[in-house]
Amino acid sequence: MRSPAVKEMSFVFCLLLAFVFCSAASVKATADEEDCLICHRYPGLARIDQKTGKLRLFYVNPNLYSESVHSRILCRYCHVGLDVIPHNNVKKVNCANKCHLKEPSTGKEFSHENIYGRLIHSVHSPGQPPHLKKYPQDFPRCADCHVNQIYRPIADLKSMKPGINKDALRRCMGCHRDKKWTKHFYEHFAHRMHKARSPKELVDLCMACHSDPVRMARHGLEPVSGYKDTFHWKAVLYGDPNAPDCLSCHAPPGFGIDVHSMVPIDNPKSPLYPKNRPLTCANPYGTQKCHPGATYKFAMGKIHRLPITLRGGVGLVSPAKSKALAPGVKEEALSSKELMQRKIYYLVKVVYTLLITFVVGGMMVHQMMDFYRTLKNRGHH
Repeated sequence: MRSPAVKEMSFVFCLLLAFVFCSAASVKATADEEDCLICHRYPGLARIDQKTGKLRLFYVNPNLYSESVHSRILCRYCHVGLDVIPHNNVKKVNCANKCHLKEPSTGKEFSHENIYGRLIHSVHSPGQPPHLKKYPQDFPRCADCHVNQIYRPIADLKSMKPGINKDALRRCMGCHRDKKWTKHFYEHFAHRMHKARSPKELVDLCMACHSDPVRMARHGLEPVSGYKDTFHWKAVLYGDPNAPDCLSCHAPPGFGIDVHSMVPIDNPKSPLYPKNRPLTCANPYGTQKCHPGATYKFAMGKIHRLPITLRGGVGLVSPAKSKALAPGVKEEALSSKELMQRKIYYLVKVVYTLLITFVVGGMMVHQMMDFYRTLKNRGHH
């Protein structure tokens, strides 16, 4: 005969099992049909990668996941090898896999394969084995540009504020009776009706790679950190709605080139190919009103200049290429060209100092005389 303690423990164990199964059923009904969120809904689910030493987080917020663009796709469609728990044979996600969802315009299974096909022939492609380019690790992956949409709010069509416009969604449901389908379609449509990133976010994303001088040197390119010394960047920084971002020049509408199919600027299809630049600067097909009537000479202006440095004579002479401005270097050690650079620099410095002295000094004298006249006039009146 069992003791009372054993009976109590058995009763508690049965209650725990009932709670687990009930919670699993509720998660399954509201979030995912594979019950992945039974484990992945816990914020502490993580491990340290033995190869890189980095912490890998496997937490998925159920509420945000249900509002994401991937909420109708089963996890195993992208994460192949989930048959065993713990998952020890998961293959790398391939964005070109079929999603097993019907694409409404064709009725076929949806896939990113067409986008992947354009990307693999673009300037951002590392190549394909066995014909990989040098330093393939320098090239971006899909996830480097496409941040997990679970953590990005859906924008309203009218005011572009985070969240779903309930009034617009109600009007959709006036005809489309399946509320679940209508809600998913509206979220997808609203998400695609605006830019995924603001111009500043896009510039920061591109410069995360293109401002690295070491990485750019490996591929024969110049770093573009000097872009932040330009008027274009100032317009982007201060939120000008007409400000161009990187895609406004490198993948504008009208050239058949998008962000996934960019080509080098020496390719005749590139918007920045010399003969195409006037049309790119005019941007007649884009949302920004840039430079209508731009001429060929105007379009040849350099956008990505070398960064301006105070030490280099305000960008006139690069300290790395000339000893003229280096401190402690005697004139005997300078070439005739460097000697001329030093003379021009000191001449500009003297003229600038005199100009500032006379302008500021003249303003002070003027203010003092004006103040004296004001006091004198007050005495008379």
